[in-house]
Amino acid sequence: MPKRKLWIPHVHVMIFGLLLLTAAASFVVPAGSYERDANQRILPDTYAPVEDTQADSRPRGWHLFFAVFTAPLEGVKAASSVIAFILFIGGAFKVIERTGAFDAAIVGTVSRLGHRKWLIIPLTMFLFSIGGAIFGMGEEIIPFVLLLVPLVHALGYPPILAVAIPLVGSQVGFAGAMINPFTVGIAQGIAELPPLSGWPYRTVIWVLVTLLGIAYVTSKVRSVAVADGGDSATDEQSSESALPDGPMQGRHLTVLSLLAAGILVILWGVHRFEWYVIEIGAIFVMVGIAAGIVGRLPANDIAESFVDGARDLIGAAMVIGAARGIVVLAQDLQILDSILHGVAGSLAGMPAALALNLMFLFQTCLNFLIPSGSGQAALTMPIMAPLAELLGLTRQMAVLAFQLGDGFSNLIVPTSAVLMGSLEAGKISYEEWFSFAWKLQLWLMAFAVVALCGAVAIGYGP
Repeated sequence: MPKRKLWIPHVHVMIFGLLLLTAAASFVVPAGSYERDANQRILPDTYAPVEDTQADSRPRGWHLFFAVFTAPLEGVKAASSVIAFILFIGGAFKVIERTGAFDAAIVGTVSRLGHRKWLIIPLTMFLFSIGGAIFGMGEEIIPFVLLLVPLVHALGYPPILAVAIPLVGSQVGFAGAMINPFTVGIAQGIAELPPLSGWPYRTVIWVLVTLLGIAYVTSKVRSVAVADGGDSATDEQSSESALPDGPMQGRHLTVLSLLAAGILVILWGVHRFEWYVIEIGAIFVMVGIAAGIVGRLPANDIAESFVDGARDLIGAAMVIGAARGIVVLAQDLQILDSILHGVAGSLAGMPAALALNLMFLFQTCLNFLIPSGSGQAALTMPIMAPLAELLGLTRQMAVLAFQLGDGFSNLIVPTSAVLMGSLEAGKISYEEWFSFAWKLQLWLMAFAVVALCGAVAIGYGP
């Protein structure tokens, strides 16, 4: 009897369901808000229900129905910088691809690896994990998915690996980060903790979750090989037949050098000037145009390639905008602050370890609505940091619960721009990805519980 396939709704079906759920929640969750400072950070102990006259201004009836359908478009407007980044990145990489530099590099890589092609997984995942841990690599991995698709195909691996290597690698690094300025840095600043404090314990966590991620992806690849019959000779033949033609030429090497130089400039700009998607996207556009010129592509071919690359990622742009619309709708209905206030109150009086793990669970669930690490830190840490002290915990523990809750769930939340953009770039459905990653999510959740209990046991601080 054939095994029943797990049914996962299409991502747009899930997003629309979440929009309806958000709208329905406004009939149960009272309107309320916290006061905020000049940086839009919540001021603790300032929560107040919205007055009836103001609460009545929330959309109701026909207006609420209409708001559900305008929310995705408002989300596109709110996420315009990320959407522009993805489309322009897709265009730039298509130009580089048309030069033949990627194909030539694949031929060289496969021929050098020989029977050691398995090294691709741990080495590249380790590098992506470092990127996630040090500068919060997120949307930046999407170009690498485009780069890895032909390499994974040439090596004879399943296509999903082109997404798994950068996504799992970067996100376990992101979750276990010791110095990520966009999550740990912001959260510690809000919690009034010394910068980079608590890094030794977080470094241990980073090493362990990175090893866990590498082991999981490697084991899944091996299980696919076993399911396919485990015929190594056949794998080698299919890998060779998948290789593109053409040796590495001087112009190919120059194109790849331009790409490497662009990535180094991006790393410097992120560290030195806090560049984000607009600046990063501009560098990739420069690299794409320069690569087209060096690769001897006519001007019209460069332009057409750019448009083709952007067209390939239109689906990712739509998903990102629609998902952001959920947050826009929740803000318009004034229920986010009320949810946060209710959760904070319910944790009072609980045992320390249990309360800390429930804080982690709350941050995980909140990531469906607010998949931005810095945004989630700004929203929750002003409440969770002082609450931790009232519960007998340290503020450092609250930062850790936020960090793990925000990071691990990025691998499965359909509202994550990183996840959905990567899946679209790799032409992998959400259903296929969920089937691949759900066990890893359980392992990471179990690890987080152990890590948080360990933090309580050692009095992790300050």
